[in-house]
Amino acid sequence: MFELETLAAFGAGAALMAMAPVVRKMGNQELGDSMGQAGRNMAKSGVKVGLVAAGAAGKVARGVAKGAAEVAESFVDLVEEAKSEQSDDRSVDADASKPSVSKEPVITEVTVE
Repeated sequence: MFELETLAAFGAGAALMAMAPVVRKMGNQELGDSMGQAGRNMAKSGVKVGLVAAGAAGKVARGVAKGAAEVAESFVDLVEEAKSEQSDDRSVDADASKPSVSKEPVITEVTVE
């Protein structure tokens, strides 16, 4: 709704400014000047409101983008931590599943007489 009011003020002001020279040509100089000035003020007010709204929207968009970047960075950190912990768990499991080395003597040569 805010944009509609801005467009209406700008449009009405522009219309008054466009009609002012026609009214002056028709012989009513004061009314033409008054219409031109009022139209200029209305159009300028509409532009000012539009600039304020665009500035506020820009600030909101920058804030959302910054927040999204922070969330993405946190998520990447979380994924990296999970990968690190998973590789640590795998190395512990691999160490546990290795066969133990026996300390018993092994006979490698048998001689029969």
